[in-house]
Amino acid sequence: MVQDEDRSAIIHELANAFAQRTDIDELIPYVAQRLRQVLPARGVSLLLLDEARNELEFAYNSEDNTEAGQRLAGMRMPADHGVAGAVLRNRAPELIINAQHDERHYSDIDRQTGISTGPMLAVPLLAGERRFGVIEAVRPSGEPPFSDEDMAMLVQLGPHIAIALENAGRFGAMKASADKLRAEVGALRRQLARHDLFSEIIANSPAMLEMFNLMEAAAAASISVLIEGETGAGKELVARAIHRTSDRAGGPFMALNCAAIPDGLMESELFGHRRGAFTSALEDKPGLLRVASGGVLFLDEIGDMPMAMQPKLLRALEEQEVTAVGDTRTHKIDVRVLSATNRDLEAAIEENKFRKDLYYRLAAFPIRVPPLRDRREDIPALALLFLERAAARYRKRIDRLTPEALDMLTNAEWPGNVRQLQNEIDRAVVIARNGDAIGPHHLSREPAIAGIRREAARAGAPANGSVAMPAPIATKQQSLNDRLAACARNIIAEALLQHKNNVSRTAQSLGISRITLQKKMKEYSLRTPPGSPRNSIT
Repeated sequence: MVQDEDRSAIIHELANAFAQRTDIDELIPYVAQRLRQVLPARGVSLLLLDEARNELEFAYNSEDNTEAGQRLAGMRMPADHGVAGAVLRNRAPELIINAQHDERHYSDIDRQTGISTGPMLAVPLLAGERRFGVIEAVRPSGEPPFSDEDMAMLVQLGPHIAIALENAGRFGAMKASADKLRAEVGALRRQLARHDLFSEIIANSPAMLEMFNLMEAAAAASISVLIEGETGAGKELVARAIHRTSDRAGGPFMALNCAAIPDGLMESELFGHRRGAFTSALEDKPGLLRVASGGVLFLDEIGDMPMAMQPKLLRALEEQEVTAVGDTRTHKIDVRVLSATNRDLEAAIEENKFRKDLYYRLAAFPIRVPPLRDRREDIPALALLFLERAAARYRKRIDRLTPEALDMLTNAEWPGNVRQLQNEIDRAVVIARNGDAIGPHHLSREPAIAGIRREAARAGAPANGSVAMPAPIATKQQSLNDRLAACARNIIAEALLQHKNNVSRTAQSLGISRITLQKKMKEYSLRTPPGSPRNSIT
């Protein structure tokens, strides 16, 4: 027997719980299960009113007999039938000693459950003029009836349940509206991102246009993508573009280079750790899989992930949960994984250097990024894009390449792909003076030699023939002093690039003082970009 003080505590507990829950799918089960425990009752059902159809639906049932509860789930009855219909119509609760003796009892319920209903409590759920439904508590025939105290407790809880349902309905409507708005914003963002992709990823060649189609298909799904391609081909740029045009664009994009993380730290980086889990763990760390939840985790150079870590990653992705190092609790995650590699992972599987099951989990949708030599049609546009960026970064008025330089760039082999081309343009802009057009003498020997050999091969010269290479700096019109100055300028420019524009380190490497170097830089119009460590000494 529940004492009065216990009933007051239960009412207070449930009232607070109703006020705190705004999700109907959470609220209804909690209401029914908790009331079945405290009354006690064989079953508690929440019947919600469908005004449009004038029906009462068994929205949730907490039953001793699980099978009976499953049969009732979703069952509907006319809103003017049964004891529940009368209670809702009259807006007044009822305590029934034995439903079998009440002519209003809706007998289809007993036929559906196979249980003969005896004692019953039915309370309408009202909030002002609004009717939300009925809450019923039942016991089988032959069991003791509910007491007046049971009735009083359910009557006291009725308004709280009704208000909670009203709040949940409002919250659901707001959430649906927010979800719709979010979807519309996401669609607009994806349209803008697709438009912007052409400013980030140059795609004029057939190979790149084919890759672009695959990227758009991958962005429209939640499938795992493996981006394959040589070093410097732009795999991370492809991953970021897929993220920006997907429905996860509003979430985080976290990147991890698997080749750059020591084996012992890989698990901590991905799963996180608890404070004190190891010597250097001075505070809790969530790990990238949790930080990226709701967005994308990009695993670059996935082929370099240690074998011992691969089954742990596979399990985390399949179960969508992680356990931090030094922790016993699991944390749910919601993350899409994009990965990239410059290795042949199928060959690595044959050599037992990569797990087959992880490969198939990651490579559900492979995308191949073509090397630069297979997309030469894109080189002129890429070169001009990099020229514009480099000129702005180094604050120089340089806006064009000569046809000869562009031809050399187009015909070079570019083993380092797009990254190498960008570095080549950066170097040329550093060497060139304000107002110059980038010509062959601004380029390094590598693209020039490669371009000449390619032209020679097309003209029928031996592939390994000795091809005369014109001086990369001088022209026939230059005097000896001009050639020496140009040579010195190139040496200083390359040294500045090598030492990341650190004037002190550059001067030290050239064996001259910093003051002398600064004079030469001024003489040759070599300026470091804003924010560079001009005078730092390390």
